[in-house]
Amino acid sequence: MFALLLCLISVTRQVLGKVTSTIFFIARIETMDTPSDEKQTIEMSNNDTIPEPIISTSSTVQEKRRRRVCDVIDSIGDREIITNHPGFSTPRRNKPTELDILISPDQGYVATPESADIFVPDWMLKRSDVIDASPQEANFILSEELNERSTSGGIVAVMPVMIDAECYNTNHKNRGKCLVFNHEMFDTGFEKREGSSVDAKRIQKTFTNLGFEVDVFDNYKHSEVIDRVEKLSQENHSDNDCLCIFILTHGLNNDLILAKDVAYKSDSIWKPFTADNCPTLAGKPKLFFFQACRGDKLDAGVTLKPRTLSATETDGGVASYKIPTHADFLIAHSSADGFYSWRNPAEGTWYVQSLCDVLDTYSSTTDLLKMLTITARKVATEYRSYNDLNPAGDDQRQVPSLTSMLIRDLYLMPK
Repeated sequence: MFALLLCLISVTRQVLGKVTSTIFFIARIETMDTPSDEKQTIEMSNNDTIPEPIISTSSTVQEKRRRRVCDVIDSIGDREIITNHPGFSTPRRNKPTELDILISPDQGYVATPESADIFVPDWMLKRSDVIDASPQEANFILSEELNERSTSGGIVAVMPVMIDAECYNTNHKNRGKCLVFNHEMFDTGFEKREGSSVDAKRIQKTFTNLGFEVDVFDNYKHSEVIDRVEKLSQENHSDNDCLCIFILTHGLNNDLILAKDVAYKSDSIWKPFTADNCPTLAGKPKLFFFQACRGDKLDAGVTLKPRTLSATETDGGVASYKIPTHADFLIAHSSADGFYSWRNPAEGTWYVQSLCDVLDTYSSTTDLLKMLTITARKVATEYRSYNDLNPAGDDQRQVPSLTSMLIRDLYLMPK
């Protein structure tokens, strides 16, 4: 009997111990979910043992989601436009406000408490375009000057092709004019350009076959070149597909080229034909080829080894559209900026001869930019200089360059 009583007392103590441990465990869990300012200190006896709590993975994820701060875009943030002068703006970062923390860019909406008004971020509001200029330059731009710099605001030209056409219209009555300024003799001490006449004859043959009306002008002075260019820009090109001008001459740094008597900037050749200066060529391709040196650097090249040994005319009623005045230009150079251009006194220049070879072969099936890429590859890979008297000028290379503002493909197929 006495033994049975001792057994009951022992079982009762074990049960009370487990109940006490469970109470402390529950109290600890409640403390974890209670804000810090509401937590209470719970004293426990040194003899009490608390079993390790088992927390599921899902509850851990839920706790992290509750405590996560909204992601923000890692950038300068919304910008305030401070305008000191018309056309000039300075981006500045806004000071953070209480509403900034309400925007959740990753969720795509604005969350506002009941006490706050609906907030629309600045990036949702469309802003006017501004001039992308440096502050030093823009400080001097006033509204009146901006109006003076604006071009062709009131000029209207005939639409040669629809706005979404992929190719230029080459169905006009004429292909167009092709002028060749061939400079072989100079009064300024520069050496004679032997072989330039070979280029001029080759251009005349190739571009006549393409349907151009070709005129060659030999050894013109600067005033004569500019006069001829200005007269051409004032002509009526309404019945022409395009325009082409070649300059065969010596060249210097900074795109200076030589007439018979002086050096001048090459852009004076193409600027008279912008859409505001020559409206009858608006929307039509204008092609300019410069066969001239552009500096005094040599290009010895790099050896590459294998990895292993082994359109039609537009109809009436179509909506009009605007284009930039400098659109539809192609300006091609025989060499890269700063480098020599090579010429063979007997055979002509590498660039002009290669260009005419490619045009003669591919013009009926290939657009112009593709043909110019083929020309560049031909010059770069098939030619090297030969000079047994000056080793520094031997085994040199050349690659043409171009600036294209064409906005469509140009095919010069036979008419």
